[in-house]
Amino acid sequence: MENDQNIQSLFAKYLDNTISADEYEALLHYFGKQEDNGELYELVLKEVSGGLPVRNQVRLEKAVDAVSHRLRDQLQPKKIVGLGKYIPYAAAVFLFITIGISFYIISTRTSENNDPQIAVADVNPGHSAATLTLADGKRIFLNDASIGAIANDQGISVSKTKNGELVYTIKEANGIPENTINTLSTANGETYQIVLSDGTRVWLNAATTLQYAANLGAGKSRNVKLLTGEAYFEVQKDKKHPFIVETPAQKVEVLGTHFNINSYADEGKTVTTLAEGSVKVSTSGDRERHIILKPGEQSLAVNNNIKVREADLQAALAWKDGKIYFKDAPIQEVLRQVSRWYNIQIEYRGTPTEEVFNGGIKRNENLSSVLRILELSNVNFKLIKRNNIHVLIVSKTY
Repeated sequence: MENDQNIQSLFAKYLDNTISADEYEALLHYFGKQEDNGELYELVLKEVSGGLPVRNQVRLEKAVDAVSHRLRDQLQPKKIVGLGKYIPYAAAVFLFITIGISFYIISTRTSENNDPQIAVADVNPGHSAATLTLADGKRIFLNDASIGAIANDQGISVSKTKNGELVYTIKEANGIPENTINTLSTANGETYQIVLSDGTRVWLNAATTLQYAANLGAGKSRNVKLLTGEAYFEVQKDKKHPFIVETPAQKVEVLGTHFNINSYADEGKTVTTLAEGSVKVSTSGDRERHIILKPGEQSLAVNNNIKVREADLQAALAWKDGKIYFKDAPIQEVLRQVSRWYNIQIEYRGTPTEEVFNGGIKRNENLSSVLRILELSNVNFKLIKRNNIHVLIVSKTY
């Protein structure tokens, strides 16, 4: 292979999206004058043996496929799409969209661990489920638990209602320790509701962990921890016992109000949205900063900095109302939400589209209903099953 080292270097830059325009031209010219005689595949093997990160495996497979099919088309420099193009949101329109979803049958080439990739037609939405961990370490899978009392501990009854809520009830006001900590967690594709012992109601989104005292009103304040994920709180009013929610990045203090906290690690920020009442939001760093939110506002906490902006309540609270809704959102943000609710992994082929998206749909719809919205902006999808995990491969059309 001529200029072997140079081509390997250019190809590695292409995989990492660090290649310059001139280098891209050189790589394109090289591929354009070669037939598929196995040289590119040899190059792929050399890149793998050289310690290429696993996350780039999809790009390697794409390059091999491109040699066999449409090399010139697949390796053209990527177009930049402006942010001004929007998809209007109208629920009635979505019901009548007739464009078929672009699922293509993926080849049965085995991966490095010889696990076949199986084409999948669709994925069902998430459901109501969660895991309760009691103070003694006992774990209860609430989806399997029967309706009625599921635990009794030191004067506190924990029960599951027919509506799928977890309810804490104090039977004996005296003698209940303050440090009886329980944990309620949802996995990807799960959501749940809980009524704490003080009467506060909490909705947990997918991939969320909430930690709280079984006897929440026993101390001077009612402290809970949102370790990760997203939760909506309807706090029972109690002027003598402030309600405090701690996350890794901030602390929210209220007396009685309705608010939402989004604290997923992969979002890179903690967003607190106030629907009713008033809350004090403080950062958790060495130099504490705090602000007071008014209804219809939201705070963004990033790296010990905090700022306030007007909230889009429809977008921020859609999940709690059983909807998936996004407004002027980049595709990465949309698909992070989709990934958590449908319990799938996302892989990008090439550079993701720079368009923003607007749309909404009920969360009880299958994955294909959401993808139809994105598909209207020249985004293609392949849905496969690898190692028993659903993977959505995303690429742009050109």
